[in-house]
Formats: sequence, structure tokens, C-alpha cells
Amino acid sequence: MSNSSFKALLFFLMLIGVRENLFAQDENDTSKVSITKKALDKGMDLITRSNRDSVLVEKAEVKFLPYEGLIIRNITVENLGFEFSIYGKQKPIVKKVGRIANKLHTNTREKTIRQHLFIKENQRLNPYKLGDNERFLRDQPFILESRIVATAVAGTDSVDLAVITRDIFSIGGSVGGSFPSAPLFKLYDANVDGRAQGFEFDILFDTDRTPKTGVAFSYTKSSVMGSFADLAFYYTQLNTGLSLGDEIEYATGISLERPLISPYSKVAGGAGWSQNWSKNVKNRPDSAFLDYKYNVSNFWVGYNFGSAKTLQNRRREFVALRIYDGYFINYPDQEEVAYDRRYNNGSGVLAEFTLYQQDFFKTQYVYGFGRTEDIPFGYNLTTTLGYTKTMGFERPYAGINLNYKGASKSGSFYELIFKAASYFRNGTYEDGAIQTGGTFYTQAFSIGKYKIRNSASGFYTQLFDKVTNDWLTIRGNTIPGIRIIEVDAIQRISLGFESSLFTPWSLVGFRIAPFSSFYWAKLKCASCINKNQNFTGISLGARIRNENLIFGTIEIKGTFIPNDDEGNSKFAFSFRKNLRFRKSDVFVFAPDLINYN
Repeated sequence: MSNSSFKALLFFLMLIGVRENLFAQDENDTSKVSITKKALDKGMDLITRSNRDSVLVEKAEVKFLPYEGLIIRNITVENLGFEFSIYGKQKPIVKKVGRIANKLHTNTREKTIRQHLFIKENQRLNPYKLGDNERFLRDQPFILESRIVATAVAGTDSVDLAVITRDIFSIGGSVGGSFPSAPLFKLYDANVDGRAQGFEFDILFDTDRTPKTGVAFSYTKSSVMGSFADLAFYYTQLNTGLSLGDEIEYATGISLERPLISPYSKVAGGAGWSQNWSKNVKNRPDSAFLDYKYNVSNFWVGYNFGSAKTLQNRRREFVALRIYDGYFINYPDQEEVAYDRRYNNGSGVLAEFTLYQQDFFKTQYVYGFGRTEDIPFGYNLTTTLGYTKTMGFERPYAGINLNYKGASKSGSFYELIFKAASYFRNGTYEDGAIQTGGTFYTQAFSIGKYKIRNSASGFYTQLFDKVTNDWLTIRGNTIPGIRIIEVDAIQRISLGFESSLFTPWSLVGFRIAPFSSFYWAKLKCASCINKNQNFTGISLGARIRNENLIFGTIEIKGTFIPNDDEGNSKFAFSFRKNLRFRKSDVFVFAPDLINYN
């Protein structure tokens, strides 16, 4: 063979090799695109789960169990627009609103989503950790829904993951206060530029204030630089800070906190500082106005033992230490508050040991109107030991907190609690307290397109040898429309029942859930003429919510109270807005003094 022929043959073989390589690469890319497309379609179907008649009841890890131990090859991130609804097909007017929202809203950036992922490429897939991460994404205030779809790569021991999220329209506002004398305007964005940054600005115009205008603003950043630590800063002239005293307080504060985001996390902790000072904006006489200023600082850190245990073993031990200090720069001059703990220095060191195990199941129609909600089940046994200083009393402190959450396959769930704590001085206990009770939620029953969920709760609280603790009270969270704070109560029993009807009624995305409630509470006061005081309330109302919007639920409620604190019957009407849905109820590990009010 001639030299020229050999070169020609070599060139021909190279072309074939290049062609085959390009074809193989193209085939591989096509395969990846196909896998991603199928995962996206599956994720969209899961996110629109609410369009089906049955209520979702599923353990968080169940969909990932078939892929346990496989190597995570690729993680892709997809963010759906507002044209994709959790309710499936929508009316044309709603679709048009969704298109307008897409133009006004900046979707969460891919980098931001990845800063909230604690699953990594080239790691073995842990189904429970994947379920935790899916929940953690849903917990963010700017995300409505999140799904992670796993797809096995044929012929390998690998798996591809598609993280699919659907934003909330993060820009919102509200008008509140009292009209026309004191309107309050709020503007906020929980996801500025799609970077998990929140900003809120409030302004109050009040003709009875001096000055007549008051402002407040706050800034938050979730998972700073992918650290899972949340930063918050605020300044307020509207008494919306820590606000321990009775006066209108100005305040500024900052905090940085990294929660225990998963049983597979090792460390958690936080630090915060705030300064509050009273302001005589109501022009009260100097003799009546409480002039004070105080700082509050708080630091805690904890370590999670057992984070590297086998995948199925979720039992952990958590140890934490907290140091806090509340220091008054200026005390009020009035003698009548000299022995009120709110106007005295308080500091302490607390250590906590927690034995816990927690899992989650996904369901709907608990606090939300069809969105996926993560309900915890498991146990938490916490013991707290510390040394505190309050109102000049330096005392050791000990507390125990048992929390058990259970769930059934049908979708009903419950929570039981037992708390006990006391201070110790001169060889005996004082300021002791005990609380026990629980809450039960039935499964969500379907009647056609309607969903009904009922709940019942009952709690018992008792104080022992009160020295600095506040008396037990009844406030709006016990019975709406009643505020009993002047009774020297050492015992409280409370019961509550509620039934909610989630309807398919919708007006431009707003849905309605009528509800009825019954409340009963009893205070025992040893020093009162009437030692046992009973109070009841019967409520009818409705909650209105657009799951696409950030500003939360609007609640309209009327409560009939047969006997108030003065023995009179009355009807209390309440209108509450901006009720944000709480994050999934994970156990709290930052050591704290138990609060029974």
C-alpha cells in the first residue's frame, strides 16, 4: 500500500471514529434530555396533585426507597411559572393573571435553589435525606411547592435527580390599622431578584401619635452563601420588635441562625441582639409614662450526635448550650413596676440534652388550601439544666419536655405534650410549673369536591410556689375575644374543637374554607371570691387564601361569649390578615425556659 493510500485510509477511519463519537455523544445528550423531560413531566404531575379527589397521605421517603444506595450522577433544577397551578386546569382569567404574574415576578434563581440543597452529586442516595430536602425547600417562604424526581440511569448504578419547584408570588402588600385615623400600610417582597432575600417596609399614619408617622423595615436572607444560616435585621417604630414592656417601643435587632435542618446535619446554632426603648408617642404625662431602655442578647450552639448512622436509623441525641442576657440601660422610675420581672434584668446559662426521632408524611388541607404539607411524627425527650438570674434571684433551673407526635395511614395525626420545670433556692423548689395535653386532627374526609377536617385539643397547666412567674392568663389564642390577665390564677384547663370545610369555590385564585369552633377554659384563683372561673366561646367564620400569594390567610370570625370577665354576654368580631402558614412543625432544639402563657 502506498503512503498516500495509507494516509487516505487513516483519515477515513478517523472520520468514522469522530462520527461514531459524535453520534454517541449526541445519543447521550438526547438520553439526558429525555430523562430530564420525563422527570419534569412527572414533577409537574406531582405538584398538581391537588386536582385529584383523594387527599395525599404519603411518607416523605417512600418514592425514593427504590433508589436507595445508588450514586447521584446529575442534579438538575427546574422552576415552574405561575401558569402551572397546584389545582390543575384553571379558568382563562386565572391563566391570564398567571401570565401577568410571570412578567412582574423574578423566579427563584437556580443558584439560590442549589444553596438550599444538602444533597450532592457523586453521593449515595439516602431516601430519608432526600425527603428532608424536599420538605426544607417547601418550608421556604418564597416556594409554594417542591418535588424531587429520581430517575435510574439504565445499565449503571447511578440515578439522576430533578429538583422541581413552584414559586409563590413573593411581592405583596396590605392595608390595616384603624380607618380613617390610623391606617397602616405594608409592602414586602420575600424573594427580591429571586435570591431568597426578603424586604418589608411598613408605614403608619396616626393622628394621635407624635410624630404622626411611624415606620418599620426588615431584611432577611435565607441560607446565606449556601450555609443554611438565616440572617435577619429589623428596625421599628411600631412596637413590632421584642417589646417586653407595656409602652410603645422602638427597636432594632439582628440575628443569624442555622437550624437543625435534618437528622443528618451535625451542627446548629444562632446568635441575636436587639435594643428596645420606650417612646412617649401618645403624649402621656411623665408620671404615667414608663421610660426605659434595654438590650437583649442571645447565643446558642448545638451538636447532633449520630448524624452518620445508617440510613433507616433516625434516632439522634442532640446537645446544646444557650447563653442569654437581658440588661436594662434605663429603668422606669415608677415604684409599682419595680417588682415586675419585665422591667428587671434577666440572664442565664442553659444546657440541654435531647433524645429524638422524627419522620414526616405529606398530606393536604391542614393549614393550607391544597398545597403539600409536611406533618411530623416521632418523639422528643428533652432535659434542660441551667443557672439563671432574675429580679435579683440567682437560682438553678431544671426542666423536662416530652413531645410525642403520632400519625395513622388514614391521614389522622395527633400530638401529646408533657412539660415540667422549676427553679431551686434555699433547698426547695419555687416558680414550678407543669403542663400536659394534646391535639388530635382527624383525616381529611372527601365529600365530592369538598374536604372536611376536624380537630380537638385539651391542655392542663398548674403553677407551684409562684415567686417571679407571671399568673396564668386567658388570651385570644385560648378564647377569641377574651383577655383575662388580672386574675391571680394558678391553674388553667382549656378545651377546643374546630371543624373546617375546604371548598372548591374559587374567585381569581382565592379559595374559601368556612369553619366553626367551640372553646372552653377554666381558671382557678385561690385569692378570688369566685375561685373557679369558667369561660366559653362559640365561633363561626371563614378563612380565605390564595396559595399563589405571599400574604397568607385572611380570617373573618365572629365569636359569641356567654360570660366575659365582668359576667356579661357579648359578641366579638375579628378580622385578621397576613396569617402566614407556619413551617413544618419540626422539633425545636434551642434550649429555652418553658413558657406556659
